[in-house]
Formats: sequence, C-alpha cells, structure tokens
Amino acid sequence: MAKLATYRAKRDFTKTSEPAGKASRRRGASFVVQKHDASRLHYDFRLELDGVLKSWALAKGPSLVKGEKRLAVEVEDHPLEYGDFEGTIPEGQYGGGTVLLWDRGTWEPEGDPHEAYEKGRLTFRLDGEKLEGTWHLVRMAKRPRERQPSWLLIKADDAYARAEDDPDILEEAPLSVKTGRSLDEIAPARAAKSPPNKSSSKPKSALKKATPAKTAKPGKRVPSPKAEKSEDIAVAGVRLTHPERVLWEDQGLTKQELAEFYLDIGDWLLPHLANRPLTLIRCPGGTQKKCFVQRHSWAGMSDFIHRTMIPDNGGEQEALTVTDIQGVIALVQSGVLEMHVWGATLADLERPDRLVFDLDPGEGVEWPRAIEGALAVRERLKALQLESFVKTTGGKGLHVVVPLKPKASWKEALAFTRGLAEAIAADEPDRYTTTSVKQEREGRIFIDYLRNNREASAVAPYSTRSRPGAPVATPLAWDELSPDLRPNGFTVENLGKRLLSLRRDPWANLGKIDQVLPEAKSSKRAARRK
Repeated sequence: MAKLATYRAKRDFTKTSEPAGKASRRRGASFVVQKHDASRLHYDFRLELDGVLKSWALAKGPSLVKGEKRLAVEVEDHPLEYGDFEGTIPEGQYGGGTVLLWDRGTWEPEGDPHEAYEKGRLTFRLDGEKLEGTWHLVRMAKRPRERQPSWLLIKADDAYARAEDDPDILEEAPLSVKTGRSLDEIAPARAAKSPPNKSSSKPKSALKKATPAKTAKPGKRVPSPKAEKSEDIAVAGVRLTHPERVLWEDQGLTKQELAEFYLDIGDWLLPHLANRPLTLIRCPGGTQKKCFVQRHSWAGMSDFIHRTMIPDNGGEQEALTVTDIQGVIALVQSGVLEMHVWGATLADLERPDRLVFDLDPGEGVEWPRAIEGALAVRERLKALQLESFVKTTGGKGLHVVVPLKPKASWKEALAFTRGLAEAIAADEPDRYTTTSVKQEREGRIFIDYLRNNREASAVAPYSTRSRPGAPVATPLAWDELSPDLRPNGFTVENLGKRLLSLRRDPWANLGKIDQVLPEAKSSKRAARRK
C-alpha cells in the first residue's frame, strides 16, 4: 500500500475509472507505454518492478534513433492494473485527458535492476509490439528546486535501432495495441463518430501453436521457415516471442529452430539436466551480440524455470533448475544458448554424483593428442576400477565423466581428481599440465580438475554452445574417438541424424553404475564397490 500512497492520494476513484489497484507480490516483467493527451500530449513509460509500475513521463515519446536522448521525468509508482488502462480521465482530475495503450510487452534488465535503479543507470531489453531491443535509462544530476528526478531514455545501437532519416515510430504506428483505436476514437465525445481505424497498429493475434516435432524419434528436427517478422508461437506449451530472431548469425539459426531442436532431443537431454543447479550463458541478441553468465533469477523469468534456496556458507543462495522440456524451452525464450550443470543434484547437493576431467588442448596441440589425453585419464581410472564416459564439449577439448554413488564429499572429490590429474602431469610433463596459466599450457593439454568444486559446473550433455557453427556437447562411446571426428563437429544441424543412426545410447549405463571413490589414503587401491 505504501508504494502506491502518492498514486492514490492524487486520485478520486469515485470520479475516475483508473484502477485503485494495490502493490502485488508477483514477480513479473511487464512494460507499457501509454499515449496521454492531458494538458499536453506526452507518453508514459512504465516498467514493472517489485509489484508496481515504475513510471516516467516522456514529453516527446520514445525514439528508435540510436543514441537519441529523450527526457523522462520520473513520476509516482502506478499499480500493475494500470498497464491495461485505456480510456478517459475526467477533466478536473489529476492527469485529466485521454489515455491510449500505445505499446506493451516484457522487459529484461542487464544485471540487478534494483542496484541499477539506485545507481541511476538501467540497461534493459524491451520485447514489445512496437519497441524492441536494448535501451538505457540514465538519471541526470538533480537541479535546484527540482521536485521529480529527471532521466534520459536512450536507444542503444543494435539491430532494432533506426537512423535519423528513418520513419518515426510514433508517426508510423500511432494507434492502440489494445483496441486499434486512435486518441480521437477513444475520447468519449468523438467515439461514436467514426469506427476504429483498422488499417494499422492492430493488436497482436492470439498465440499460434507451432507444430511440434515428434518426440518418438529423438533427434528429428523439422526446419522452420525464416521470416523477417512473425507472430508469437507456442512450443511445448511455452510462449516464444520473436521466434524468427536469429541466434547464430553464421548459421541463420533462429530461436524457434533452437526450441524445436531441444524439443526433439528432450529424451536425450533431460536425464543429464533435470534437477541440477544451472549456470547459464545468455545471448538474447544472438552469438554476435553481448552474452553474459546468469546463475540467479531475473525479472520476467518463466515459472517453468524453478528457483530454490540452497545452503551456502552458513547462509543461503538461489539456485535455478528445470525439470522438464517446458523448462528448457523457457530458457530458450530467455536467450539461453548454453546450459552448464553442477556435478550434484538438488536431492544431495553436498555429495557429487558426477566428476569431470576437462581436457583443454593448448596452442599447438592437435586433436589426436586430445584423444590420447582422454584415453590416458580413462586408463588411470580403470586401474582404480572406476568406469568413465566421454563427450565432446562443442569446443576443442573433451570431458571424461565419472559417475558415482553420492557418498564422497566435495572436498574428497576435489582431492581425488586433483591427485589423479597431477599424477598424469608428473609422469608426462611435456604433454600435460594442471596449471591454467596460458603460457604454461602451450603445446600441452590442461587437465582441469577444478570443475569438481561444489559450485563449479560443466557444460551439460546435449547443450548447445554459443560458438560459430552452433556446436553441441555430445556424449560418445569410447570406440568412437578417432582423428576423423571433429571436436566441434556435432551441431544443431546434424545431431539429429547422429541420434537416429545410433543403435544404443553410448551413455545408457551411466546412471546404473554402482561405484564410489577409492579410500583416500590409498589412491592406487581398487575402488570399493557398494
């Protein structure tokens, strides 16, 4: 209630049809722009945050011209219900005049929006019916006797920005996204004189349902026709906005095609992804635009992506997980191009059930030597009666994965993997190193054991990578490793063909293996079976 005290104090709800509303506890990320013909025409720009609509008045409205600054005066918070308001505020009431719902959609901040708001510099993406792409809201220094903070709304330089001689979006699309009406048609004195103008700025149609690929044959992907602009669709029951957006520019691979790819391979992917804390790489604008790491929830995050508070050094931290293909598609909707997972599940976070040796070839190391390195790790593990599995990473290296019954602590897991990696490096120091320093790695393979810390992660099997070619981290059978295989050769385009050709999942037994780490004092002793 306190958040809306100013809003309520300015209005008499027995006279105005504006919603009284109340602050909400829901976590959402809507934005709206309302064209407001009051004492003078202006536009009200509103972002949902903490259960209200943070609001700014723009005298000239938003501009799509890159770098153009539009003055935005911060006004009182509005209730979320106001985001659907369109109509006339009576004369004599605060803001008296006609209100048109000019644009609406969702917004997505870069980083923590609360911290950015306090610092006076918000950077965010808009996904609206008229406004799209990246924007900045920058608070100006306070001037003497200034009662309301002044900000600048600035369009960033991206694919949605326009040049100065391009059409003005305010003139190009002046009508309501809710009703298709103009200000004159909404005003009560003129509403009966003319029907709504149906020639432009129509509201978006209801969600279209995409024809999902059949999941009975994992890996079969139905290509999606590309279009300059298409309506929202639903994939596996999840709303996908801008399905035509290209995520891998070198491949022309779209958001819809990525969603359908995961839908097709869900049976292969989910056993390695579900219920494990996630570290995500998000590239909302595609691989050639800004990408960033995401470990915690964000404004507008889908309910199909689950947030759980987990213990952390005497306190708590938030972990993100998914449990089904809808969660994966929701990640795609948010521009996630890489999914990395912990080596433990939510059911037993303190005891890993998978260890990873990451073999990363340094400069000058050819692919056949990377294969030899993976085989060397496998032989060391075999000597301890530990079975292991291998996968490409979608980069230039390999992961050797050791399944375990969750019994050892993270400390024990790290000590074991460190000891094994250092033993290999000590035996052949000209071929292997456990040092991450780049100069030390030239001509050698870096055996990275540090992924076996509690909060460390490794790319999930069957996750895409945000690299040229849209490669996919792909599980292999050991006998598939050969110089003819390219380390980044499996991609969104061809993985389906591989999966259809397999007679058996190369990792079919991974979850069935009953093994634990050797006794800590005798790493050469055979692994003890339960």
